[in-house]
Amino acid sequence: MHVSSMKSINYPIAMPLDLLNELRKAAKQTGLSTAATFRQSAKLGLPKLLEQVGAGRVTNVAPLPDRVARKLYAEREEDMDSIRRFIAAQPKDAR
Repeated sequence: MHVSSMKSINYPIAMPLDLLNELRKAAKQTGLSTAATFRQSAKLGLPKLLEQVGAGRVTNVAPLPDRVARKLYAEREEDMDSIRRFIAAQPKDAR
C-alpha cells in the first residue's frame, strides 16, 4: 500500500478556551488526537463555511459580459456620450 507523503506546516492559532475544550471533548469521543480533530473539523466544515460566508455576489446587478467590459475599460476617458450609449444599450427589462 502506497501512502503519499503530505506536506504540512505548524500554524499557531489563537483559540477561545471554550472551543479548545469542545475540540478536546470531541477528540476523546472519536479517539483522535486534538490536532487530528481540529484538522478534520476544519476540512469537513470548510464547504459549509464557504457556502454560508464565502465571497458571493455583492450586488444583484449582473456582471458585464467580458467583451463589453474590455471595450469600456479600453476607452481612454469616460465622457457623457459613452455613458449614455452604455445606458441605452442595456436591456429594457433589466432590474
